[in-house]
Amino acid sequence: MSDVPHAWLLRFLKVDPEPQLPEGTVRVFRAAPQYLLYRRVLLGFKHVVAVVGAVVAWAFLNQMLTPMLRGLPATTLVTTLIYAVEVVAWLGFLVLVLPLSFFVVRLDYELRWYALTDRSLRVREGVMSLREKTMTFANIQQISIQQNPVQRVLGIADVKVETAGGGSGSRSRESDTDMQEHLHEARFRGVSNPEAIRDAIMECVRQHRDTGLGEPSELATSPEPTVAPAPSTLEAAHEVLAEVRALRGTLAERPAARATPRAS
Repeated sequence: MSDVPHAWLLRFLKVDPEPQLPEGTVRVFRAAPQYLLYRRVLLGFKHVVAVVGAVVAWAFLNQMLTPMLRGLPATTLVTTLIYAVEVVAWLGFLVLVLPLSFFVVRLDYELRWYALTDRSLRVREGVMSLREKTMTFANIQQISIQQNPVQRVLGIADVKVETAGGGSGSRSRESDTDMQEHLHEARFRGVSNPEAIRDAIMECVRQHRDTGLGEPSELATSPEPTVAPAPSTLEAAHEVLAEVRALRGTLAERPAARATPRAS
């Protein structure tokens, strides 16, 4: 827990920094360090866009409100209040919103875990709202790798796993910044070895489907019994074959009898 920033906050939120993994064969994957940089770049870009939009909006309102305030008796007081609100808003953004947003991104990166067990895969993510998703290998239908230009530069990608039962009505928007997912899909976000993860999942799915719901020994020791034909069935088949041969002989004799000329 000492590796996770501000472990006291996790204790306050009653969040375990490591997931409770089942016993047995378990392979654990984590998001690459470049994923943290990727999330910070996206968050910084959002903040820049928000700041530019706020400045443009404030300049436009200032041009609109200045002529209207000139005729008021308390112009100085109103102007002072407007500038005070602006200062408080900027201080709140710089002191609270900006550091807190980057802290949440760091904590989300630390609490993100991906695991493959003997029969299923598990994805854990989230900070305030912790989400753990489990998918059995029997239901997995499609595995794909997704990578946008920024991820390609950083050398990371997302592995998307889809299961049966998904419908278009409940599907959320597919975007790189949207953390919400369809109920029948899971994503290994920001991994540096997407091909290895995809191959590992496909191998688990292949082994699970080859062995069925039981163990490999059960499949090998329970062959399907061969059913021998009943004696009555063989006798009936021989009788039908004899009747067919007799009918064929009768039909072959009739043309010969018609071809014999009558004596004069």
